[in-house]
Amino acid sequence: MESPLWGTLTSSRDFGLGRPQSGALDIEWETNEKKNVYRAALSCMIRMAMADSGNILAIRGKKLDRLTDLPINIIHQIQDRISVQAAAKMSVLSRAWRYIWSSNPRLIFATGFCTMKLPSKTIDIITAILLQHHGSVKTFSVDISPIHSSQHPVVDRWILFLSRNGLMDLSVLNEKSGNTPYKLPSYVYNVELEHLVLSNCIFRPPCSFRGFHKLRKLLLTQVSFELDVATSSLWMPSLETLQFIRCSGLRFLNIYAPKLLYLHLIGCGIDALNLGPFMVCSKLKMFGLVEQEVSLNRQDKTMKPTDIILSWPNLNRLILGKCFVKFFPSDAGVDCPPMRQLKALHLANYDFDSEDQMFALASILRNSPNLEILSFHMLSQRKKDDMEVDENSSQKPDYGIQQLLNNLRILQISRFHGSRAELLFIKFILASVPLLQKAILLVETSVCESLSLKISKELMRFPRASPKSEIIYEPWSERSKYSKLFLVRGVLVMIAIPDIDSL
Repeated sequence: MESPLWGTLTSSRDFGLGRPQSGALDIEWETNEKKNVYRAALSCMIRMAMADSGNILAIRGKKLDRLTDLPINIIHQIQDRISVQAAAKMSVLSRAWRYIWSSNPRLIFATGFCTMKLPSKTIDIITAILLQHHGSVKTFSVDISPIHSSQHPVVDRWILFLSRNGLMDLSVLNEKSGNTPYKLPSYVYNVELEHLVLSNCIFRPPCSFRGFHKLRKLLLTQVSFELDVATSSLWMPSLETLQFIRCSGLRFLNIYAPKLLYLHLIGCGIDALNLGPFMVCSKLKMFGLVEQEVSLNRQDKTMKPTDIILSWPNLNRLILGKCFVKFFPSDAGVDCPPMRQLKALHLANYDFDSEDQMFALASILRNSPNLEILSFHMLSQRKKDDMEVDENSSQKPDYGIQQLLNNLRILQISRFHGSRAELLFIKFILASVPLLQKAILLVETSVCESLSLKISKELMRFPRASPKSEIIYEPWSERSKYSKLFLVRGVLVMIAIPDIDSL
């Protein structure tokens, strides 16, 4: 008897395969070589998986069928590395494989799968897979962008089914511009999730909700919080990673997560999240705070990084936007709190021509003696007066930190323009840092070729305190291996500072 799931999926050529003349299966292998090629590709993947695990297959008598005799968890790992369509096709390899893919605990319906057909057809296929799946579904990821808001109740039924089948990792993406936000059903809040990723959704928990007690990672993009007094304080004792990107309704949200390691707030508004509850997160390693505009008259302690940094003794990576740099002391002789564990500092939308930002930077560097990575992402536009190389830039700038950057290894400037202020700062770093390994300068695309050549010649003349330092000078691109700033539709959504070994 043939697999009912496969018959449902292929009854209308869902995966682009031909219809067999016999009608038994809706598949037609044009040649036997096609099946052999498929087997060979899978065999290669299996050898890689087995090499990683260090397992050796025992041979019992005749030659083994390496595919069939693999442990079921290894087979599922192979299927995780291919698309849903390819995993479904594996059911024709042999009778023993017919139902294996329908028991895979990880169901990933990526954007490519969800957009290749009409939304109604996509809904039917996903529904059929869920209804005929046997075993638990631990991971479920779906892009509902093509699905009209009138069909959101169907998504609710998917989640209801998953909530009863051991769901641990849920991702609901709704990223298409102009889409109606998807409101999470109430039963989501009763699931003991470990990972939750949401995009363009409405988070409105029931009054009885007090938090996800097993949640370890929470990544939210353009999520609107609709909270009342009963649900404004959430207890998440296992949470390690928390990221908010362009979220709203966070002003009265209080999250208590004593084990938190990574906290990112990007583009969430002036009165975004109350940082007060995070002051007890003594294990916090990475903090990112990037916003477009902030009022300097705000005196709320929970919004000032200089105050809460004192409560994070293990902080080793710091990401700040230009507005939040202003919260650091910009007066000579006034310093920010000591950050002796800080290893990497990234400043977004930085302007070397701003005296306030330069003084604030000097204050941070004076109190970060173990800093190893210093990274800047510059403003995309510059004044024409600043786009000229100063032929007389021989003076040595004094930032008051000459002897405090002895551990710096990497300097990176993305969207580098070659302005006088930028060149003076690079000259200072090259001449003052004895252990510098790389100065990575990713040139803004608006800089003309002749000016770029002139800048590169000027850079080669700068003296260097480190005999092993090298200057990497190349055009800026989002796809560059050195570009660690990720942009989506022109909006800053995630920043990752690289490790030294990765560069």
